[in-house]
Amino acid sequence: MTNDMILHPDRLTPKGTVFEGTFRPGDLENLAAELASPDGQLRYRIVARLDSARRRVVSCIIEGFVFLTCQSTFETFRHAIAIDDRLVLVGSDAELPPLGEESDQEDFVVADSPVDLRGLVEEAVILSLPMVPRKPGIAPGPGEEGEEEPARPSPFAALAGLKGPKRD
Repeated sequence: MTNDMILHPDRLTPKGTVFEGTFRPGDLENLAAELASPDGQLRYRIVARLDSARRRVVSCIIEGFVFLTCQSTFETFRHAIAIDDRLVLVGSDAELPPLGEESDQEDFVVADSPVDLRGLVEEAVILSLPMVPRKPGIAPGPGEEGEEEPARPSPFAALAGLKGPKRD
């Protein structure tokens, strides 16, 4: 970890600190394991500051692209990355809001020690990747997202045909 990629939550000010740069996806060890190729580009801009309520807020914007392997065709394809996350850093689990009070616009993270921003970017990109990578234009398989499994006839429908006409 280099010192210029470390965020010290206890040193944040209302003015904020900005971290900007680029990563080659293959240089991020955990992310590289998910990729078809180490090539690509990830640009990040992280702004860490105290908000008006004195909460430690980290805005994380990551844009770029990585190369994934399509799970249907096994071809490599370019996958766009566009992440805009807002994290609120808290010092302990006790400071986390109750589940029902969490916001969809913010994620709360326990950060009681310095935060490795390289790891933060890597984790955000990994979480944004599709569970089943598909090349654009390839239809999902049966039972997968976007397509319903074909309806099967009821096993009792065949029995109904064996029954004679209903008599009164």
